[in-house]
Amino acid sequence: MRIAVLGGTGPEGLGLAARLAQIGEAVIIGSRSAGRAQEAVGGLLPRLPGATLSGAPNAVAAAAAEVVVLAFPYEGIDPILAECAAALDGKVVIDTIVPLKVDGKFFGIEPPVEGSAGENIQAQAPGARVVSAFKHQSAHQLIELDRPMEGDVLLCGNDETAKELVGTLVRRIRDLRPVDAGELRNARVFEAMTALLLNINRKHKTRASVKILGL
Repeated sequence: MRIAVLGGTGPEGLGLAARLAQIGEAVIIGSRSAGRAQEAVGGLLPRLPGATLSGAPNAVAAAAAEVVVLAFPYEGIDPILAECAAALDGKVVIDTIVPLKVDGKFFGIEPPVEGSAGENIQAQAPGARVVSAFKHQSAHQLIELDRPMEGDVLLCGNDETAKELVGTLVRRIRDLRPVDAGELRNARVFEAMTALLLNINRKHKTRASVKILGL
């Protein structure tokens, strides 16, 4: 399976690209700049011998993949989807985006009119099978490939088959567990939780994540 990570040169995207390549998936790192995408590939390959990694502009990466991960800042949704929405039709799209708003040292969110980044993406790419996931995983931990991850990956989406596929990918990443958290509109809660975690991590100088008890 070919997985494109759009925004794959940023911290979150690079970490997810590395983890997915580590479990044997063919990963295409997407970027606005083909050169930056190739540089990111060159930086990862020495750490992932035998991995299948390539780089391409976002639109090319999205068109070539069966699964597309969106891992760029919230401000990139409109311009990138204007270019790539048609290529997402019928595909599983993993939304990792949070509409963060920073006020001094305080992290909050500024929800779009649709309610969440995931719902905004679904509105702009109606043919996509959007699953919100990986919103609570630390970019620093993702890129530390020799260390296991911690916590649960909460999944929400309206397509059950798409959620199952994303859940299968999550299970293959060492020590991560997928938890089905219901419909896509629950991404509104996910995103607020991400801001809360960032405030907790800043205050306590840690990398706290989410673990659902009782399941």
